[in-house]
Amino acid sequence: MEIHVENVSYRFGEREVLTDFSADIEAGRVTALVGPSGSGKSTLLGGIAGYVKSASGRVTVSSGPRSPREAPRPEHIGWVPQGANALSGRTVLDNVAIGVLSRGITLREATEIARAALDKVSLGDRAASLARELSGGELQRIAFARALASGRPIILADEPTSSLDAANTENIVELLYALRSTATVVVATHDPALIAAAERCINLREA
Repeated sequence: MEIHVENVSYRFGEREVLTDFSADIEAGRVTALVGPSGSGKSTLLGGIAGYVKSASGRVTVSSGPRSPREAPRPEHIGWVPQGANALSGRTVLDNVAIGVLSRGITLREATEIARAALDKVSLGDRAASLARELSGGELQRIAFARALASGRPIILADEPTSSLDAANTENIVELLYALRSTATVVVATHDPALIAAAERCINLREA
């Protein structure tokens, strides 16, 4: 799914973050939003998701160059926050399956989808573990498994490696590239490893 950002501006009180900013984000690629703190990376990511309302301009999505454009809907977006936001007292499998159940499917179907997603992020062997028993890198992979299991065509990740070491960062880079086979991936980051790995970087410092 393609993302079209058209002349957007965001304001928080008297402070303006991004002014008349435009960009087209291609489908099936890993795109990094880069820039210093305060440049608007997380704000733009939230604007694409529909969590942050713009003062002007609009964000739309489409399935291709000649397809109609529409406002992003919740069913388009898989969100990966900073940190995993995992339920520490529930199993790894539960943490992924809970989100899938919101699609209105049966528990058995949700469990099968969650297991498949955990396998893809190399956590299949930890499905029965409690989330509090996992490392920081493994917890972050739970967040990606939830986004993957959602089946949504756009995955947005906000600073997904901010608290990870080099080895776990490399795991996240590999995971992002795996996800692009089924989704458009946009990452807000200042991590040099993610920036170097991205297929395209949008520098908000120049916006």
